Amino acid sequence: MATVTAPTVTSRSQAKLLFFLLFFALTIFAVYDKNARILDPTSPIAQHFAPAKWYLLVHAFLGAIAMVVAAFQFSNRLRVRYLRVHRVLGYVYVTSVFIAAPFAVVVAMKIPKSFSVVAANCMNSFGWAVTTAIALYCVLSGNIVQHRRWMIRSYPFAMTFTANRVLHVFVPMTRLDHPGFEATLWLTSALAAFLPSIFLDWPAIFPRPAARAAKNTAYREAARKLQVASSTMRK
Repeated sequence: MATVTAPTVTSRSQAKLLFFLLFFALTIFAVYDKNARILDPTSPIAQHFAPAKWYLLVHAFLGAIAMVVAAFQFSNRLRVRYLRVHRVLGYVYVTSVFIAAPFAVVVAMKIPKSFSVVAANCMNSFGWAVTTAIALYCVLSGNIVQHRRWMIRSYPFAMTFTANRVLHVFVPMTRLDHPGFEATLWLTSALAAFLPSIFLDWPAIFPRPAARAAKNTAYREAARKLQVASSTMRK
């Protein structure tokens, strides 16, 4: 009589869970540190965002939805067991990004900032929207492998929100009106653009010994077959 074993939580799943728990804990901490008094009209932070407060509300609300929803999209268990839920959450993420990203540009342009800061915000929003659009195109065309890769490339552009604010907390020189503020925006956008590719291609760049041995064996077998075929043709 066959027995059914409960699915075990893999170390990779545990690592993803711990990563997102830590990430969202840092997000809440950083947001509270910077925006605790944003509802107080007399506070510096409220006055800073006052020219774009309604645009900021739309951007913040949909951006928060995108960040939370995307975390569930990285769950292999959810994708396998509840594919319909995975698809619905995917469209919620895409819709949120396509609205939140343009509104981020509007917010950046309405608040008095240097051209470099506005350009950095525009570049980050552009990267977020483009990678998400490519991920959407891939899934609609049935290319699931590339869809997953481009979704992984999309999310880091949303993560820059947390990364910038965490740096502002622990590195005072990166805060608003400080010399490192602009550099921080450009740095996090640049990291969001190329770090995912390193992560995705790491196994191919640095294969494990077993995988490397298997690949070498396959190459030797292919070379042997080619040599035999060449010898047969000469005869």
